[in-house]
This record gives sequence, C-alpha cells and structure tokens, in this order.
Amino acid sequence: MTKLKAIGLAILCAIFISTAQIFQKLGAQRLPEILTNWPIFVGILLYIIAWLALIAAFKEGEVTFVFPIVAISYILVTIYALLIFNEPISSLRWAGVVLIFAGVTMIGAGKK
Repeated sequence: MTKLKAIGLAILCAIFISTAQIFQKLGAQRLPEILTNWPIFVGILLYIIAWLALIAAFKEGEVTFVFPIVAISYILVTIYALLIFNEPISSLRWAGVVLIFAGVTMIGAGKK
C-alpha cells in the first residue's frame, strides 16, 4: 500500500522540479554568462533535491503510483510561466493541464 509519505514526497519532488525549471529559464536569459549565472546553479541544486525526494518516495511507495504524481510539475510550470513570465497559455494548453490533473487523479483513484 502506498503511504501518505510517498505521496507527499512525490508532490515535493514536483514542486522542486517545476521551480528548478523556472530557475533554468531565468538562467537561460542570462546566457552566455555561465560561471556567475546563479539561477542555473540554483536550478541544478533544486533538480538534485527533487531527485533525492523522488528516490525517498520510491522507497515508501509503488513506482506505478508515485511517479505519475510527479506529472503535477507540468501543471505547476504552466502556472509559474503565466505568473512569473507572463507567458500566454492557450486554451489547448489549459485543456492539457486539465487532462494531466485528471490522469493523476484517476491513477490515484485506481489504487483503491
């Protein structure tokens, strides 16, 4: 049985992944600067933390249940892109976000 701890760790992983992607985007805007491009390094650090959280989640729960929760990062990145970068989000993308949320929810419900 997948534990609540595994779900929490997978959600934490998704948060760190999506935040890392935002920092990578911020760092990309500062290229070709590399050695003093702190957003790139923050993004890498957040990816490492996300990886460790995912490993801990796998230890606590079933991979077929835990890993799809990480797809929440797609939803978070879309929201971050809208709020932080004012990127336009089309109706088709919002439909994709809804489908991802529905898929993660169905996988969770399918566990019962």
